[in-house]
Amino acid sequence: MERKNELVKILIPAVGGQGGGVLTEWLVQAFLLEGFEAQGISLPGLSQRGGSTVYYLESLLRVNSSKKPVIFSQYPVPGDVDIILAQEFLELGRALELGYGSDKTTIVSSTHRAYSTLEKMPIGSGIYSEENLRKLATAFSSLFIGFNALELAKENGMDELGINAILLAALGASEVLPLGEASYLKAIEQRGVAVKNNLKAFRIGWNYIRGGDHTLSKSDSQKKWEEFKNERAEELDSVKSKEYLELIERVEEDYPLRLREILAEALLRLIDYQDVWYAKKYLNDLHSVYDIDKTMKGGFRVTELFAKNLALWMSYEDGIRVAELKIKPERFKRIKEEMRLRDNQVFHVIDYLKPDAYEIYGLFPNILVAPIIRFTESRLFQKFWPQNKKITFGQKPVTTSFLGSLRLWFLTRFKFMRPYSHRYHNEHALIKKYKTNVEKFTPLSYEIGCLVAKSGQMIKGYGNVRRRTMNAFSRFLDNIINPLAEFEQKNRRSFNLTLEIGEQSLKLISTSTDGIDKAEKLASDVLQGKAA
Repeated sequence: MERKNELVKILIPAVGGQGGGVLTEWLVQAFLLEGFEAQGISLPGLSQRGGSTVYYLESLLRVNSSKKPVIFSQYPVPGDVDIILAQEFLELGRALELGYGSDKTTIVSSTHRAYSTLEKMPIGSGIYSEENLRKLATAFSSLFIGFNALELAKENGMDELGINAILLAALGASEVLPLGEASYLKAIEQRGVAVKNNLKAFRIGWNYIRGGDHTLSKSDSQKKWEEFKNERAEELDSVKSKEYLELIERVEEDYPLRLREILAEALLRLIDYQDVWYAKKYLNDLHSVYDIDKTMKGGFRVTELFAKNLALWMSYEDGIRVAELKIKPERFKRIKEEMRLRDNQVFHVIDYLKPDAYEIYGLFPNILVAPIIRFTESRLFQKFWPQNKKITFGQKPVTTSFLGSLRLWFLTRFKFMRPYSHRYHNEHALIKKYKTNVEKFTPLSYEIGCLVAKSGQMIKGYGNVRRRTMNAFSRFLDNIINPLAEFEQKNRRSFNLTLEIGEQSLKLISTSTDGIDKAEKLASDVLQGKAA
């Protein structure tokens, strides 16, 4: 892989006391021998007695010796690491949990385990699943090279310290770095640590990888993705299935691997919910956020959060959607399996529905409903019809009967009117506000962008519950995030206060019905205190 003109970023999750520092120095020396500038650093960790420790290395080709030296970063950025070279499998898992893997990352790891204290404590087996670790490594990499370096070392009469030279050889033999074999060997010699044994270990590792006796998961990952998208396409009719796969091609061209399954599920959901044009609208809205996210080097966390919440929000469950879900054949099949009914047994399903007035008139065209709503909000109307007087329409259709199913089926025929409905108008007005705020805050502070993208998950429930959460969401943006961010933008260089109060507010809103009132008071008190 040709990377001579690129900044190379390598993360080494290591086990304390097992030579991670020496491995890092070998790599730095190999880069220097081939005309690169390089810097390796040990990050805070437990460097002794088998604890977790991390090393980080950056390198860039020295094009002109007269130029000033490159100032390298001392910390890796989640989602922006080119290579992860892991001494032990769970240490790789820790790095992936922290977000360092991505579709641009090559992972080279030993698959042996040094069990952690938490794994040893349970009376039964508390050992973390190796299969899960393999799935993570495959999902969050462009190429995963995995093999048991400890076993390989012991088979050749070496102790566990031989792992480092074997892993160095594995990285070199994979050709993901623009370094020759001779540079690695010379780096080992110049470092002067157990040179004879480490050269032997390097040769063993090099031959092992070149012989193809290791786990290579690039093709497996691609195969799983192909199966995944084709299975989803089969859930649609032939015309929509073809259009769905065309949208998936757009996803494959534009989006990283870690987001593809999320988008594939979202597009399927939205095509089933409305139509193909609706799924295209989703992609267009998402792409404007993604374009900003690409410039931020945050591992596409904003895009991931926004993609999930936007898909759920756009498929809100109005009366049409509820009716559609109630009469799906899959529902009756599931009920039959859960009740363990035989094929010759007859069963009835009665649905108890109680939509309120908003859920009824929300289905009608906004152009007709909006003027009436404005009248009902006037003082004259409220004088004769207090707000605490709610109207509901209780219904009990037997959905396994012909007439009961027909009633709901008839309602689903109005799906084409949904984009013109009052409910659609209200939902998408707030969706637009959500998108605008994500686009606004992500360039200012990536963590605030993540917080705003995450806040979309507070929209949930049905009827009055949903309307209450929509109101809380709007107030969260208008009365908490925006005032705090505006204050910090004028008076500070960071957005730490906005992030702290914003996170506390989300917790308050999610745990109590009056959470938004408490959150607004918290933000107001903080702003008043800072102003004073």
